[in-house]
Amino acid sequence: MVFGKNMKRNGLLALLISGSILTGCQQIDSISNSTANTFNKGKNAFGDWVEKSSFNEFQQMTNTSIRDKFLFYVNDERDRKVVYLAKPLVASGFNIEKRTTGTIHLVKLVNHEGTFAEANRRINNGIYNSEKDLPAKYFVDQARAQGHEVRVYKSFLSSQVNSGLVQVIKDFDGANNRYDVDPVYVEFNKENRPVAIMTRSWQTLAGIGVDSRIYTNIYFAQDGLRWFENRFSNSTLDNALLRVYR
Repeated sequence: MVFGKNMKRNGLLALLISGSILTGCQQIDSISNSTANTFNKGKNAFGDWVEKSSFNEFQQMTNTSIRDKFLFYVNDERDRKVVYLAKPLVASGFNIEKRTTGTIHLVKLVNHEGTFAEANRRINNGIYNSEKDLPAKYFVDQARAQGHEVRVYKSFLSSQVNSGLVQVIKDFDGANNRYDVDPVYVEFNKENRPVAIMTRSWQTLAGIGVDSRIYTNIYFAQDGLRWFENRFSNSTLDNALLRVYR
């Protein structure tokens, strides 16, 4: 009889413990799910903020003609407006390095060589013709559409222009930066005032071999444009003039 009572007690105790364990597991699962939901809500809220901030910057870009030629936006599955680089530019190997309300910086991997010397030799010998690429075409096309003209200046002016404007590439060990390889494009409006500048910069970067990247820098913020006007005289620009697109 004692044995039977003990069996009943043990069975009741096991049932109580089992119920307690199950209740505890359910509580843990509930807390875990709540934490996950909170995390996901926070993640989504942060994503919403980032995309909203990015789109606001897109809307505030001061040159809408260049903006709409190089960039576009779509609504994603959460109805957020996401900004992208024009698809033909992406298909040609370009990516957005940085953009602000007054600049667009693109980057493209051009070549891979074994040494810095060989990489620079290829660049000097014209491995890449920036006057024939899509950014040059887009820059000229949007200017012509407004009745503006684009003046192309020889590469010796490039280093001087690049030195006065913000660059996205940085100097560090293992990298070789060049700012004097390609012509400079400047868009002028009907009042003969500059409204946009496009320069190119190069970076050769050592890793397993040497990668050569070209950076396309498009400037349309007023401070940069006024600096350009004040920095270069008409005679300097006339002497550097290579061609004009109307």
